[in-house]
Amino acid sequence: MFGAWLALCGASERRSIRKSRIPVYFAIAYLAFALVMTMAGRFPAFGKMFPTWLFDAFNPNDKTNLAPYRVLHFIVMAYVVTRFVPKDWRGLEWQIFKPIITCGQQSLAAFCVGVFLSFVGHFALMTSSGSLLAQLFVSAAGVAIMTLVATYISWSKQQDDPHHDPHHLASADAHS
Repeated sequence: MFGAWLALCGASERRSIRKSRIPVYFAIAYLAFALVMTMAGRFPAFGKMFPTWLFDAFNPNDKTNLAPYRVLHFIVMAYVVTRFVPKDWRGLEWQIFKPIITCGQQSLAAFCVGVFLSFVGHFALMTSSGSLLAQLFVSAAGVAIMTLVATYISWSKQQDDPHHDPHHLASADAHS
């Protein structure tokens, strides 16, 4: 809903907020705080440096429930990206971003495959040693599979498009 609101009218109504420096300072402070709290959850000795009420509010950082701080984190990240990355930035056309763009164009399929793969990945990590190498492999394999599925669906849609005929385009170019 938040994304739909921003796309339809919210972004134009909040242009003054986007140009102000105060939200930038808030965003940087919040991201730094989120990093500190995440590291406190990862390293118990570091986590003991914080009051119990503060540590317990953010840890364990469970993705099962949509906590308010997770929504705030999304909003802050969306703000930072829209504030500092122009929509016509040429870097978005780099080939390295093509798989990400394809996954975005096929977001429903990528999401559905990701849900299935999360169960497979969880099972693989629970039956293996759960080492850092295993986690990296499961993550990389999951991203690769989601990207392959999105790429296949994009390719398949192009094949089904009646206006997409590579032979017709090649012969039209040869005659002109």
